[in-house]
Amino acid sequence: MSRGVQVVVVCEDLQHEVFIRAFLLARGFHPRSLRFKISPSGSGDAKKFVCAQFPVELKAIRSYGGENRVLLIMTDADNLSVNKRKKTVIDSCVRAKVKKPIATDPVFFFIPKWEIETWQIYLAGDSTDENEKNNKKLDQESEAYPLAEKLAKMCAANALTPTPPSSLEVACAEYGRLKEFIES
Repeated sequence: MSRGVQVVVVCEDLQHEVFIRAFLLARGFHPRSLRFKISPSGSGDAKKFVCAQFPVELKAIRSYGGENRVLLIMTDADNLSVNKRKKTVIDSCVRAKVKKPIATDPVFFFIPKWEIETWQIYLAGDSTDENEKNNKKLDQESEAYPLAEKLAKMCAANALTPTPPSSLEVACAEYGRLKEFIES
């Protein structure tokens, strides 16, 4: 499916990397086409890292012109709405003196409400409420692979059931946009 598209993923931590890597591989991306920029462990607020890297990577993606390159941002919304977290990331362009992304820029956002565990709890078949922070954690990052693969199948079939978290619906819509970009 990836048809030679290079994907740069900017994310907060290893849990994000493992999850989005498994998702993209399940959707047919080649492992060598994926490049990850992850907040260094112990270096402070990972959201600040994502916001600092976003304009840098956006500028780099634009410098390649019409080549098949995309930028995928994965960051937790925490107590903000998905749209407010996305706006926070986009607004980091102003501080970096980089033009904000426009509709034709190949930029895609995966933003779980509170944290990635919200999606994982849902995908594992347990009930979850996006309005409350969950305290459940996976024992190991490798547990994310089957859950991300399940999400990949659900997004491909456009069948998030039963009642998915709204931030997961938004992410599947973003995946739909990514798929359209790649296929065009």
